[in-house]
Parts: sequence; structure tokens; C-alpha cells
Amino acid sequence: MIRLLTKLSLAAPTAAALLFASSTFAPTVGSIYPTEGGRTTLTLSKAFLAEITAAGATATTLPGAQLDGNEIAFGISTGEINLANAEGQIVHNGGIILTARAKQATLDSFMLTTIGEQAYVSALVVANGRVMGRMNVFDITLPSDLTLPITPKSGDFFLGGVAWNLDPDGATVLNDALGVTAFHDSVYVGYSLSLVLVPLAADAPATTTTSPN
Repeated sequence: MIRLLTKLSLAAPTAAALLFASSTFAPTVGSIYPTEGGRTTLTLSKAFLAEITAAGATATTLPGAQLDGNEIAFGISTGEINLANAEGQIVHNGGIILTARAKQATLDSFMLTTIGEQAYVSALVVANGRVMGRMNVFDITLPSDLTLPITPKSGDFFLGGVAWNLDPDGATVLNDALGVTAFHDSVYVGYSLSLVLVPLAADAPATTTTSPN
């Protein structure tokens, strides 16, 4: 916790350190590390806030997340990341609750996935008390001018400049749950900056092993 608070106090928006991208970079033995904590801050766009307003909805958060103006911060709980090619999954605490009159949609336990060609954020969806299951809610676009492999410093690194757009399934579930037509697929939701904590061993150069002849 001390390490996280220290790093967050030193982090500035210009330190978004565009270090996360999809790539054909070959995985390296010993380069996969578990996440040990951190935080993702999502800054909501005016377009998405306008859709929430048009739906007559209010936004609140579940425990583990914090809402401050147009920013929502989610604690990172677990996951795995391959430092060689930036593929992995990062699981977050907390979630978002949208309430319109007597109807409600809950998006909980965000999971950011960057495996394969499509990068996305899924959530455990509950609509008006009915568990819908885990669904892809947001599509994410990673910056193109990034550097691999990821090189942590003192056991952490930034994932910055990640754009979020509402997935078609996400738009459908929100409209159906709240009884509106305000949410549109592919609308720009906002951008995120993550501080990801990994073991200090990740700072060491990755090593490869070879089989004896």
C-alpha cells in the first residue's frame, strides 16, 4: 500500500508512459508476472456522460471503486501480464451502478484483456436483480507508438492513453436494463491510465532457457 500511494502521488498525466500495445513480439521465457496491485483511473468523456444524462440515469460505484467528478478509479486485484508482448488480463475491484427511476444496471469486477487481436474490458453484469453473467462491455484501443518489452521500474509500470468505446453488447444491456435507447455502440467512453504493480523481480532482464542437445 505504501508503495502504491507513493507512486500515485508522483504520477502525473504526462507520465502516462505509453507502454502497452498489441504486437507480434515473441514471448520470452520468464517474462510473465502476476499483478500485485495498483489502480486504473477511467476519465469519462462528455459524449458518454451525455448518454447517461439522456437516459435519465445517475452513476454510483460499488466498493473498491471511487467516483470523483468525471473520473472513476478501480483498484487492481489480480491478473497476469507478459512483459514481452503486453498480453494478459488485469482484474479490478469495484464497479459502476447506473440507476434510472426503478431500474438498475450494475457492471462489476472489470477485467481488461489484451490477448489476441481484440482488446476489451468485460464485466459481471447484473440487470434489475438478474445476473446476466460476464460480458464484453467496452472495446479498448491501445496506443500505436509504444515500446516493447515492458520494462518495470521498482516493480511497477504505467498503462496509459488507452481509449474505451462502448461495445455493442454493452450498449444493448444498458438500454434493455434501463428501458431506454440512449446508449449507442462504439460511443467514446473515455480514456484510462493504470499503475500496475508487479514483483520487483520483473525489473531484472528476462532470461531464456535452452534444451540440451
